[in-house]
Amino acid sequence: MEIVFMGTACAAAGRDRDNTSLLLRGGSSSTMIDIGGNPLGKLKKLGMGTGEVARLVLTHRHIDHIYGLPSLLWGMWLDGRAKPLDIYCDHGDRKWLEDWICKLGMTDWPASFETVIRTYAWEQPSVLISDSDMVLSVFPGRHAVPTVGIKVEHHGRVAVYSSDTELNPAIKAMNHIDLLIHEATTARVPLASHSSLQEIIQYYDWTAIRRLALVHLTDSEPYDEVFAEVTPYIRSRMKLAQDLESELL
Repeated sequence: MEIVFMGTACAAAGRDRDNTSLLLRGGSSSTMIDIGGNPLGKLKKLGMGTGEVARLVLTHRHIDHIYGLPSLLWGMWLDGRAKPLDIYCDHGDRKWLEDWICKLGMTDWPASFETVIRTYAWEQPSVLISDSDMVLSVFPGRHAVPTVGIKVEHHGRVAVYSSDTELNPAIKAMNHIDLLIHEATTARVPLASHSSLQEIIQYYDWTAIRRLALVHLTDSEPYDEVFAEVTPYIRSRMKLAQDLESELL
């Protein structure tokens, strides 16, 4: 499985980064986790059509994680999509999402595909997708609004995406993570509802985590200064993710 960083910036975006979102490519279909700006252009850069996207998983409804949805739906219509699109969201956001999609006027285009909204309860760990290629589950995050982290299991390997969160005991309790994708909105300064790189390094168990890719990054933060203070053993496992690069799981 390939995990593509569709964007790696914090809520304010960046000079060279779009807002944080991910794409899981594997098997016969792909899954988008959150949707930043210009999803159509990014899929084209990856050599993908919109029809390859089977589902969307929204971790929470803050604008920087969802504002690419209208553009993606519009592009799917222009591409002549007919098969349904599954969209996963928290049960408390279902009506809001239904109303938003209705206001986009898809029946007036007219779109020939259905958006199927499937819900989870953010407070409870649960499996959303289970097939021959992967198991995707959610677990509670620690953010200003109901938010979930994502766990992906693929042929015995595990990737975890923190989404927007303070340091999360649910992640710390996992005994093996091949790839941890964690937000680091700041380098050192604590920030409510978010994490700093320094806090991440001090909090998690680095015998359990093989690789760390940092996202939700802020321009001009002194990440390199913090990296310089850790042991080479830990530093070798960490990187600042870049838009449109990928990791294999």
